[in-house]
Amino acid sequence: MATTTTKTETFVGKRIRRREDPRLITGTATYVEDIQMPGMHYAVILRSPHAAARIRSIDTKKAETATGVACVFTGKDTKGVGVVPCGIAMPDLRVPQHNILATDRVYFVGHPVAVVVARDRYLAGDAADLIEVDYEVLPAVADPEKALAKGAPAVHPQWPDNIAFTYHQDGGNVDKAFAEADVVAKQRIVSQRLVPMAMETRGVVAEWRGRIASSTCTPRHRSPTWCARSWPECSGWKRTACA
Repeated sequence: MATTTTKTETFVGKRIRRREDPRLITGTATYVEDIQMPGMHYAVILRSPHAAARIRSIDTKKAETATGVACVFTGKDTKGVGVVPCGIAMPDLRVPQHNILATDRVYFVGHPVAVVVARDRYLAGDAADLIEVDYEVLPAVADPEKALAKGAPAVHPQWPDNIAFTYHQDGGNVDKAFAEADVVAKQRIVSQRLVPMAMETRGVVAEWRGRIASSTCTPRHRSPTWCARSWPECSGWKRTACA
């Protein structure tokens, strides 16, 4: 009796041609910039140049009266908006309250401080440059190891240090394994903080349909479930679908 054996194809060690590349390199893919909607406006975010600072004041008068500007938002305008949800859950994890716009202080370079909405992206960008923010710059630490040192500036003042959580895991007799090993190698490896590098910078197209209290959100990333989760949590709406 003949026996048929099916061998599973493996991909380890093979040069795999990516399926999405042809449309990306030939210009036939759809990017956020390609999406156009009737009455569409553009939002430009003004971000903090400082790693740590108190916000003394924000003057948006010039930006509000600039050509093509529909509105300008700062932290005080978002008090009714929910906090940005944390992406992970760990035992004893310290989760600070991240607002979508800074209110009284900034605690990282690039912290969103204000948003300008205008009829095109260039007018919005020009208006954002007119916003005047008075910062009181505070001590900051950017090196993760120095941030753990005693006396390092705390990123969030409600905690005495910068330890987000402590997680211990072990298994087997580690000391015995090292003692009996023929060779022990020790090396320090430094890796970048983030791996994904999209061809298009981060962006999103959102459509609000007030009559039926619904919205459609098109993000420029590959985490639609995260967007579908965080958007309702910030807005207080009920999530009904994720495509």
